[in-house]
Amino acid sequence: MRVSLSALAITSVSLWAASAVAGDPTGQEILVKADTQLNAFKDGTFESKLVMKQSDGSAREYGFTTFQKNPDKRLVRFTSPGDVKGMGVLIENAETMYVYLPGFQRIRRMGTHIRNQTFMGSDFGFDDMATLSFASAFNAKLVGQTAEQYELELMPKIKEIEYGKLKLWVNKDHFTMAKVEYYDTNGTKMKTQIRDQYKQDSPEHWQPGRVAITDHRRNDHTSEILFLSSKLNTNLSDDLFSQRSLIRGN
Repeated sequence: MRVSLSALAITSVSLWAASAVAGDPTGQEILVKADTQLNAFKDGTFESKLVMKQSDGSAREYGFTTFQKNPDKRLVRFTSPGDVKGMGVLIENAETMYVYLPGFQRIRRMGTHIRNQTFMGSDFGFDDMATLSFASAFNAKLVGQTAEQYELELMPKIKEIEYGKLKLWVNKDHFTMAKVEYYDTNGTKMKTQIRDQYKQDSPEHWQPGRVAITDHRRNDHTSEILFLSSKLNTNLSDDLFSQRSLIRGN
């Protein structure tokens, strides 16, 4: 039986492709690795700046410090400008979030309907600020890849999530997240988030220097968080992540 060289070539390429696909991690495995890299520290302190671009071309800036203790605690304290200095946001876990307003000297628990609103009038939502991992809330499927990145499709596991699906691009070299697209239940793209300018701040962790989010429902309005510095594994006390600490402000 004669077999043409072209048929042999096609067969070889097909076998190679099948082998390559078989060797790829699953979408959920990639998502877990991205989550692990994102939170590859016990605790951390991050100095940041929130920049919101205004319609007249100017920009409004807020300085804040974020304290994080994995797996799910986060405290945000605003340091500037003066009209928001002292304001704080406490995330005890994925379901429990509080805001402290120094002008009213009281703490307010965030309901689900408020958590979907914008954070300080920016394009970030309160839930965006609270999200520390994705694998617990989404099922991931590998839908594409290049030499540099994996492309995942994320479907929510729980009804409380406002999005119909997410698309996530993960860099292959360190499993850092590069881009997230958020879609509603009708398949319309709502927001796009970009994470870039990564720097290694520990042997296991790479920190983005910038996270930018564009809200396509607001005429592609864009806000960005610039990370100025980070300190990891300094043994932050559990007492820091409490309502009493939120009021005390130190």
